[in-house]
Amino acid sequence: QFFIAPEAKVALVVRIRGLNQLSPDVRKTLRLFRLRQIHNATFVRVNKATTNMLKKILPFITLGYPSRHLISRLVYKRGCGKLSGNRIPL
Repeated sequence: QFFIAPEAKVALVVRIRGLNQLSPDVRKTLRLFRLRQIHNATFVRVNKATTNMLKKILPFITLGYPSRHLISRLVYKRGCGKLSGNRIPL
């Protein structure tokens, strides 16, 4: 019996390049991932569709697979909830 480590389900994607000389297809894919500005980051669920989209924009992003501890730290530091239509930091 062999142990196979499970693959990551979530990736953290950060935009590292600007918008000069971008093709419309790449620009649209970055917009779909909500990576509109340089140094923006987002969590992406890893599946076949998103993997193909990430391959298309790979020169403009960097990505990694975060640990549960990193995700919880980011959510508590930067996350907001909504209470009666107002954003409230966690």
